[in-house]
Amino acid sequence: MPVSAVGVSHHLIPLEDLAQLGQVTQPSLAELDAAELPGLVLLSTCNRFEVYFESESFHGGLELVLGALRRSLPEDHRALVDQFQVYAGQAAVQHLLEVTSGLDSMVVGEAEIIGQVREALAASGDRASASLHRLFHAALTTAKAVTSQTDLGAAGRSIAQVGLDLVEQRHFALAGRTALVVGTGSYARVVTATLQRRGCTDILVWSSTDRAGRFAESHPVRPVPMDGLADALAAADLLVTCSGSEGSTGAGIDAGLLTRARSGLTALLPVLDLSLSGDVAPDAGDLLFVDLIDLEEIGAHAPAGQTAAVLAARDLVNRGVETYLHLEQGRAATPAVTAMRAHVSQFIEREIEAAARRYDPDTAAAVARSLRRVSNALLHTPSLRAAELARTGELADYSHALQTLFGIEVEADA
Repeated sequence: MPVSAVGVSHHLIPLEDLAQLGQVTQPSLAELDAAELPGLVLLSTCNRFEVYFESESFHGGLELVLGALRRSLPEDHRALVDQFQVYAGQAAVQHLLEVTSGLDSMVVGEAEIIGQVREALAASGDRASASLHRLFHAALTTAKAVTSQTDLGAAGRSIAQVGLDLVEQRHFALAGRTALVVGTGSYARVVTATLQRRGCTDILVWSSTDRAGRFAESHPVRPVPMDGLADALAAADLLVTCSGSEGSTGAGIDAGLLTRARSGLTALLPVLDLSLSGDVAPDAGDLLFVDLIDLEEIGAHAPAGQTAAVLAARDLVNRGVETYLHLEQGRAATPAVTAMRAHVSQFIEREIEAAARRYDPDTAAAVARSLRRVSNALLHTPSLRAAELARTGELADYSHALQTLFGIEVEADA
């Protein structure tokens, strides 16, 4: 069954609409489970919301997926599904490899997307079929090649890096400063590592779910107690929020909290809001002592990818698509090859059993080795030919020939 995909990204809808989709991930999965598709993987990030799936028929599967997603959304947001793009077969393969390689991101070449794709596959559990596993692993392999063999990561940088660049350009170097990170999810790990590389070694972490202590056990940060947010805001030179992945339903830091926490202070506070759902209320951006930098502003300042790096990455992606399709098309020959080998094997094993009764053990073993070696040699070329015919769409004639000449029935779903 071919793989298809439906989804929407920052290219098509505002980030606040993507945030709405991200909040219905679990209801979406529940509806999709009810559709009983052969396989599916849901990829939800700050840049996109996509479902990769297998189905008996393209149109039938597409109707099931779009219907499930529409039902999972609040009624006043169901029109978002009408804006979903559809990718079928090779187009779906191409799209996933481009996404995973960072070619379709808000910041071209961002490093986080590889981990997000890997986590999406892992989170899919039994929902992901064997063919979806192969596709996602092909995408991850291609993305690694893009990372190691091109300068795409330098042409475009991660969202966290671009945001911190803006802070340093507008205000001060981060080395020696105190930063407060709100959130303890995967993105908080990226932010913490990026801050450290820039010389910011005094990093405070606060979590609305009281996970700061656990986060500090594996990261060089200082945990802030649940009731210590205001004090941490007063001590910080920089605030970075990225707690959306922890289930935040919206702005947790508003103008009132910041005004109370920063009372008596004159220093301007850069606030980098990396949460898709928006951890910082819009009214905070109106405060004179706050410079609010959100995802939309980061996207506007993201550096354009260098042409050579992007072309090199696209070449690797195209080769990755060709390799994946070559292997998958060849797999269609497996039932025919298996049936042919099983047919021959029964005769070989029968002769080996006869030799064991007729000759001494050493002679019987030599006969067995000889028979298996000859059968493997004879079957090698027909097996390769079956794979070639599968790739050209002519496997049906091959299977018909097996049935006509040898009476070998090939099971279509073997």
